[in-house]
Amino acid sequence: MTSPQVFEIQTDELEIFTQEVNEHLQVMEMGILCLEQSAEDKKGAADAETLNGVFRAAHTLKAVAATVGHHEMAKLTHAMETLFDRMRAGDFALTRAMADELLTALDVLKIMRDEVVNQQAGDVDSATITRLLRTLTESSTSNKGAPAVAQGRTEKESGRPLTPEQAVSIQDYVRQGYSILEIQVSAHADAFASSARLMQAAMALADIGQIIVHQPSQVELTNDQHDGCLWLILATDANSSAVEEILHDITDLDQVQVQPCTASVAPQAAATNDKRSPEIQAPASQTEDKTVRISVERLDSLMNLVGELVTDRTRLAQIQDTLHALCAQHSDGGVSSALDELTTHLNRVVDQLQSQVVQARMLPIAQIFHKLPRLVRDVARSAGKQVELVIEGESTELDRSIIEAIGDPLMHLLRNAVDHGIESPQARMTAGKTITGTVWLTAEHKQGHVVITVQDDGQGIDPARVRRAATSRGLLSEDETAQLDDDQAIALIFQPNLSTAEQVTGTSGRGVGLDVVHANVKRLNGSVTVESEMGRGATFCITLPLTLAIVQAMLVGLGDDVYAVPLTSIIESLYLSDVAVSTMQGEPIIQWRDQVLPLLHLRQIFHHPRLAAAPDDGAKQAVVTVAWAKLRMGLIVDKLIGKQEIVVKSLSPILGNVPGLSGCTILGNGRIALIIDIPSLINATMQTQKQGAAT
Repeated sequence: MTSPQVFEIQTDELEIFTQEVNEHLQVMEMGILCLEQSAEDKKGAADAETLNGVFRAAHTLKAVAATVGHHEMAKLTHAMETLFDRMRAGDFALTRAMADELLTALDVLKIMRDEVVNQQAGDVDSATITRLLRTLTESSTSNKGAPAVAQGRTEKESGRPLTPEQAVSIQDYVRQGYSILEIQVSAHADAFASSARLMQAAMALADIGQIIVHQPSQVELTNDQHDGCLWLILATDANSSAVEEILHDITDLDQVQVQPCTASVAPQAAATNDKRSPEIQAPASQTEDKTVRISVERLDSLMNLVGELVTDRTRLAQIQDTLHALCAQHSDGGVSSALDELTTHLNRVVDQLQSQVVQARMLPIAQIFHKLPRLVRDVARSAGKQVELVIEGESTELDRSIIEAIGDPLMHLLRNAVDHGIESPQARMTAGKTITGTVWLTAEHKQGHVVITVQDDGQGIDPARVRRAATSRGLLSEDETAQLDDDQAIALIFQPNLSTAEQVTGTSGRGVGLDVVHANVKRLNGSVTVESEMGRGATFCITLPLTLAIVQAMLVGLGDDVYAVPLTSIIESLYLSDVAVSTMQGEPIIQWRDQVLPLLHLRQIFHHPRLAAAPDDGAKQAVVTVAWAKLRMGLIVDKLIGKQEIVVKSLSPILGNVPGLSGCTILGNGRIALIIDIPSLINATMQTQKQGAAT
């Protein structure tokens, strides 16, 4: 049983704490992966912006941890910060071993974050990883031949030039309210261990602030490569007198000078980046970011209120039509005109309010995409494969409720692509491919939807292997699998308890994963399809609505009942009397756009005593052509009512999951209209037809 812990944070501050910590952890994780990739690709100098980003994230996270009283978390982030700072100074470059330990440290920090949220001690040994990071920092030798971030290292000369990166770092600390001090100390000429004394001075200063520039470096001091002097720039909240007092307490120091920093950017470095200011100055006053954090619950409540307004607007439009008719009978157009003006204005305001609320709920899908490179790296490392992840369209926006729900499906698809799709380096060489496999993760807006694609250049999905797996798992008989074409066989991978893995591993073989993808995407009113080519790879395509709250729909009638068909699923509509209906294998079809379109009588699906008789109100029956993935179908309805914006309401838990229905909406007249779930309807219909054909 875990022991309780008490931190200096209020309950209402936990959400803000969690969001801030998650942001900094994400920055560090992405930065470490980028630096590791850059080192493995041998692209030269490490990216200064990335290094500065991970350093600032570690520094800020250290402050956050110290603020809430999590001292072990602060110690660990300080060790990471020191390692990043040494890399920024060009003392050494990131290695694979360092990346492994830093990523492990991030996992430990996540557990520590949960300790604050849950007020319970986690099962983690943070002291060990902290000591290990310190050892890596202290034992790394000076890598003079390796690429370094800093250009034009500061010389022992008047002016003390700095690199642009160091200048930017100083400006960051100035913004945070720190004092920037330039400090020079020297050891007595007859000091027994001058290196140790200078090292002691540097460590004492590190305890009261952050060392930005350190000359000579810690490695040079350790190797006794110095002239008895130490020069550094310190960001601290202590004053000059306090700093001098600390240094005077160290024995064998000869001279101590502490003054405000006056160093400038190195000319040769400044020439390579003309976007940097040539002098270290206090930043000019800037316009503060006019943003505010708001809880998801409040956004949901606001969206519900907007939904009520949309419903009332529809009701008002119906009352307006009724009043128009009455005013026409009594030749009184004044009231009608006033109502028209008010209704027009209300429509405009509601549209703008709805647009703003929907936009407030939208988040870039990068929030999910940025968590996935680590997964790909770890799975590839575990499987002994070399995989490159290419991400595109990360600025594509989705409703935050959908973003939160799509994370697990994407993790399963990427794990599947790396573990099942990408071949081993030896197999890729034999097939004439590059050793490194590629997985593409893309997102884009398309026809009112967001389409997310996971594609790999691996071996593809073998339909014969899927058939054997389905038979061995008892999902289908050999005769049933033999009747499936390749596309139908490949679609079986979404069935529960089906896996083509030959043995169970930590990432595959248990028959769960793709069925989770299918189920989760279906709950979001989306669809998932797969295309494969042997030897070339596989492509999984997830199609999702932009939002689940308010949608455009076509209202159709079945007798006196009204149903809503989402417009995003409709291709076109036409009257049944305008086409010739024939049959194929006993099922009605029509010729539509040079292809055969199967028809489905909604009366047969949503059968009810009131729907037994054909419509007798003179309305013309219509065919609504709908699509799901590659499948097309025509829905026969009694009449078309018209397009309308509807507010999606969930069905009562008493009803449970009703095949063919995804929810309901309240019409302007107060009646309830059921919303047709096109993917579920088409899938259920095809399953019924297959079962009928089999019998």
